Amino acid sequence: MKKETKEFRTYLKFEKDRHLIGVKFLFTQQEYLACPVNEATHQMFFCMMVKSAAVGHSMKVAKDHIYCSAASDVLGFTEPGEDIRNGKTAYQRQFYETPEIAKEVSQGIPYLHHQVYGMCIRPLEECEQEPDVVMMFCKPYTAMRIIQGYSYTFGVDRQIQTVGMGGICTELMAGAYQRQDMNVSFLCSGTRFAGSWRDDEVGVSFPYVIFLRVLDGVKQTADTFEPDEKKEEIQERGKLFGIPVTLEMGTNYHRSSLGVARMGVTGYYPRKRKKE
Repeated sequence: MKKETKEFRTYLKFEKDRHLIGVKFLFTQQEYLACPVNEATHQMFFCMMVKSAAVGHSMKVAKDHIYCSAASDVLGFTEPGEDIRNGKTAYQRQFYETPEIAKEVSQGIPYLHHQVYGMCIRPLEECEQEPDVVMMFCKPYTAMRIIQGYSYTFGVDRQIQTVGMGGICTELMAGAYQRQDMNVSFLCSGTRFAGSWRDDEVGVSFPYVIFLRVLDGVKQTADTFEPDEKKEEIQERGKLFGIPVTLEMGTNYHRSSLGVARMGVTGYYPRKRKKE
């Protein structure tokens, strides 16, 4: 998957210390033992495991490695208790204003009801098998371009769900896996503390089965949506990654001779009237 990952990183800007991530469920002990990466050496939050992959490290983990009970519940390693499912715990922790809101949010959590033994979490370019879910962490502009690429092929994603809780385990992993669709997360307070994410990072995820179609959508919309200076950046990244890039300058729709002054420009420019 190195070529596809390089293409994604060519057409989209990611920080140098942020890899795309592939997460694959391992349903049996045999699968787990056959997974050719090192086992985690200690317990940690699932989002910390993902952060480790985001900076270039691979690992496989089993139930006992996952320290966070919320992640263990939502990912299918354990079953959530009744107070968790009905929102009582969330309300008692003052996450929500009323018991009714807490219940509504809790009942919308995409719990995965499957028998899973472990997971393999690694940089996408190192994945030897297709992962179940692809995750990436980026600035809002890059997230916008990913969504535009998705929309080019699939239209409106009516399944995006985010409440600022369980940003990685619930919203990015379980949400994308259960609904088999893209999800977007602004992360949560827990992972921003535990994983030391930057304040301007957001997360995007989707099942691998739509990864290549999103990539194609990003490529197909580059001429229309990217300004020329960013097209030049794409071409430079293409040279760096060895990816051929052909882009046409001066074709982006938002500078299509409407006569509008850019922000910070002094003076008034009347809008050009269309010819009758």
